[in-house]
Amino acid sequence: MWYSRKGLEKGSSDSYILKNKNLDIALLQVDSATGAIKSILDIFLPAELPLGCSADGNGIKEWWKNRAIPDSRKGFQQVLDYLGVKTNLSLMLDSYGLSLTDHYWLQPTGEQHTWEELNFYDHAFSEELGNLLTGLGRLDSDGMVSKVSPSASVNGEMQKQWVIRGQKRYLRKVSKEYYGQQAVNELIATRLHELSGWKNYVPYTIDQVIIDGKEYPCSLSPLFTSADLEFVPAYQLIQNYRIPNDTSGYEAIVHLASRYGMKEQEIRRHLEYTILTDFLLTNTDRHFNNFGFLYNRTEHKLVSAAPVFDTGNALFFDEEVTPDRKDFLNVTVVSFRKKEVEMLRYVKDPHILDLSSLEKFPEEAEKLLNEYSLMPKERAQSIAEGIQIKLEYLKLLQKGKKIWKRVKYW
Repeated sequence: MWYSRKGLEKGSSDSYILKNKNLDIALLQVDSATGAIKSILDIFLPAELPLGCSADGNGIKEWWKNRAIPDSRKGFQQVLDYLGVKTNLSLMLDSYGLSLTDHYWLQPTGEQHTWEELNFYDHAFSEELGNLLTGLGRLDSDGMVSKVSPSASVNGEMQKQWVIRGQKRYLRKVSKEYYGQQAVNELIATRLHELSGWKNYVPYTIDQVIIDGKEYPCSLSPLFTSADLEFVPAYQLIQNYRIPNDTSGYEAIVHLASRYGMKEQEIRRHLEYTILTDFLLTNTDRHFNNFGFLYNRTEHKLVSAAPVFDTGNALFFDEEVTPDRKDFLNVTVVSFRKKEVEMLRYVKDPHILDLSSLEKFPEEAEKLLNEYSLMPKERAQSIAEGIQIKLEYLKLLQKGKKIWKRVKYW
């Protein structure tokens, strides 16, 4: 049974215990009004702190902020005003900071609960808050809205919410702009992974929602964590790590993931596949929160790369027209490098991606865009042609061409 914070007697102090499941890990001083962590009062179990945090608690404040909804998300401030909540962190605190990403939560020292009573893996949750956050709910309603939801602890700019369908948890991302293309891009990426034979990816499906009388596409992705496995984004590993001057951020991630239990060859293979498919799809947003690893707390180690996910900001979704062929090697990205083509320098085995299985992929992508997005057919055709150009570049890469040198090949 889920307890609402309003239905419980709240501790009078601002001291909270950082917990992982039922383990007491640290004592924190928290501003209950803003949800901000003010200080680390004590560390009980340094080895159980979130990965990337030092034994003295350095990094906990940043970790806490990073799991919240960003203030810049469209419509979020209006939701906070409607709910009478001061900040994104205090909204998260109303659900004890629980999420479907990991097993951490904050308990006021004046309350006594267990993980088994509260966690979102085992207990249903209201979709009211998530509906407000995605525009499905009305901000002029006088009814009470439950703020107890894992949707309060999902970062990223797109409007999204956790939903339960058939006892399974799914993340729903609503795509109201850019012809709804971001949602369809996830489906296109799923088809790419299927065709290539890659196993470690999140399979997205398309759903439809009605907002203000208009139908929009949205993506649904199944939960890839569990009561046994936590997601650790790459950002969490590297946030407090001092990268040596002669080491790239890419190699630092490989080093840290290896130190926490993964095999280096497995890390490199996964990252290289991700770089290759991101290049093919012109995914410009592979920042350090959009990839990572799965952590088994019982074994105290990373056990695998997290499945490839979040490829919505791809295929020139926010550009009116796709660029000319000559500009395809000048795409700016948010990732290890500033230019997309420069990312290919990290790929040691370009044959990880089986291009022979993707001959019909541009046509399939065009078909999916025409079926599910709101864009004109001419745009879908242009995007498919862009994918074909990217395939040609990858074929050159597999032949040993260093295409980041931007030689004129045609």
